Amino acid sequence: MSRKLRKIGIIIATVLLILGTLPFVGLGTAQAADTTSTGKSGNDKITIGTVKNTAAIPALMADAAGDFTSQNISAEVKTFDSNSQLDAAIKDGTVNAAVTDLVSYAGLVNEKSNASWKVVGTLPGYNGLVANKKYKSVKSLKGKTIALDKKDASKQYLLSVLKKNKMKSSSVKIKQVDGQQDRVNALKDGSVDAAILEDPLMSSAKANGGKILNRQKMSADNGNVLIVNNKFAKSNVSSTQILVDTLNKEIKQLNKTDSYGMAGTALNKLNYDQKGAEVLTKLDLTFKKVHKVKKSDFNKSFKYAKSHKLYKGKVSYKARTLKVKGVK
Repeated sequence: MSRKLRKIGIIIATVLLILGTLPFVGLGTAQAADTTSTGKSGNDKITIGTVKNTAAIPALMADAAGDFTSQNISAEVKTFDSNSQLDAAIKDGTVNAAVTDLVSYAGLVNEKSNASWKVVGTLPGYNGLVANKKYKSVKSLKGKTIALDKKDASKQYLLSVLKKNKMKSSSVKIKQVDGQQDRVNALKDGSVDAAILEDPLMSSAKANGGKILNRQKMSADNGNVLIVNNKFAKSNVSSTQILVDTLNKEIKQLNKTDSYGMAGTALNKLNYDQKGAEVLTKLDLTFKKVHKVKKSDFNKSFKYAKSHKLYKGKVSYKARTLKVKGVK
């Protein structure tokens, strides 16, 4: 894309994102998954649970555009403010598919009642370390308070950043804050010095005075995954495959436009503000389609979860992954 065309695209996308925030009405309370027959493609409705981050965007785009319906599957997306809320929805049967990360998944299947959930493949997404603007480097956070969720991949990411900067985990104070919006609020009021965030809230935090000290490579596999209840997948093989195909279609659209602007309608269901929209649309996107999780990445996350007492038992890549046609 030429520099001139990209500049025009950014301006248009920013305007669309800002205008899209005006009619937004808060999401209703999540309800139990509908098990109405969907005909040829499967027996049950696919209800996808997700937190409000980049990994959720392909599913939200498909939901907003009616692409699930056009592909002859019945599906909807329910968003949650934190991984703890999403896990509760998984456990009580509110959702039968979910967008999560490998560390959260390890904690989920640690309970025998959730053992039927399996990993389908990767999804785009990335973490970032955002600090109040007075902090200029990771090392300047020594002795400072960082907000994150100890039960998901955010702490794993922070520890890797500290290690690269030759800092020990004990050199910072970690504060448990479940929801990312609450972390942004804590940054604003100064009750924490930094926070682990994902987009779009990372961009919102930056736009409102925060400084991104580190961010994972956006095009890499960063542990975000699609998981499905295996009992559902077995009785809905076609629907599960179409779900993956549809997500890949949306990822392709994001890459084609090279901007979050294509996700304008979907982003209305995520927490971000007008200033954040301007930052978000300037990011260059190159996301991979849904593919198999690398065994090394899987083992690394499970071993981390085990060492932090989030998971007990055998680490088995084969037992925890689901084969779906087209996911290579």
